[in-house]
Amino acid sequence: RTWKTISIINLSVSPDQKVIATKSGQNVILPCQNPANKIKAVRWSRVDLEPEYLIFYRAEQFLPNNQNESSKHPVALHERQIKDGDVSLILNNVNTADNGTYVCRVFTEETRSWKSISVIDLNVDPDQRNITAESRKSVILPCRAPNNKKIKFIHWSRADLEPEYLLVYRNGQYLLDNQHPSFKNRVDLQDLQMKGGDVSLILKNVNTADDGTYQCRVFMEETRSWKLSIINLNTSLNVKNVTAESGQNITLTCRAPNNSIDVLEWSRADLDTENVLLYRDEQFVPDNQHPSFKNRVDLQDRQMKDGDVSLILKDVTKNDAGTYECHVF
Repeated sequence: RTWKTISIINLSVSPDQKVIATKSGQNVILPCQNPANKIKAVRWSRVDLEPEYLIFYRAEQFLPNNQNESSKHPVALHERQIKDGDVSLILNNVNTADNGTYVCRVFTEETRSWKSISVIDLNVDPDQRNITAESRKSVILPCRAPNNKKIKFIHWSRADLEPEYLLVYRNGQYLLDNQHPSFKNRVDLQDLQMKGGDVSLILKNVNTADDGTYQCRVFMEETRSWKLSIINLNTSLNVKNVTAESGQNITLTCRAPNNSIDVLEWSRADLDTENVLLYRDEQFVPDNQHPSFKNRVDLQDRQMKDGDVSLILKDVTKNDAGTYECHVF
């Protein structure tokens, strides 16, 4: 009796897959080590960019022939001499466009073959900033792409308004088909040339209705990926101090951002649920008005032209002192 070969099986064991989370702007080390065998070559790649690679290192030199455009500057090996089998990758100044699955492959002298020894999922949190703007002023919402040469598409949006957007810029022109009406003629790019990757947004004549979380998305041709920035905008109200003498009529000024006003309410902080004036559907609603303001308040312009919702308070007394608030819906 003799042995008979009935099956041949090549067994490959996938390396452990690690997850690394970081913030935009940080430098990250993607670990990869193979201390047991002498490494002749190293190839770092990202799954969605293959067959292009991030780094190809052989015979103590980098080979750039098929390197992905986006990685020619921001990557490097942790140890140029590959000491103790350390071929970890340094990825500099990361952003959301760097998200993906990275694979480290080495070619060893003993096996004379390529072997994947490290698989890493990189998750980069987007830039996130908090900006406070003054009501009725212009504000710049900053956003910068890592490469300004091949920006194909810019999309500015606000989370609560989607699918409508603030601004879309593609192939050198604005697309206005699905722009939210409240931003018409109020938004622009800070630099149409996008020098240095600057795709910041100018938002004009801000008001409290503009408060929210804004997202800047930029699509770059070289990396075929999106870069995301997040900005939280808070608008501070204009607080004015008005001094009056007893017996005078005074005007408390307030201007709404547009003419489409359904409800206007003037209130005073210390009056709890009662109001100073409520105006709805082009008429006054006296049901919950504080008695002290009966027949003493009126609108400066009942037509509310250009958003003018200023209040006239007649025959003021010391009891009228307080903090008044103007609300529109």
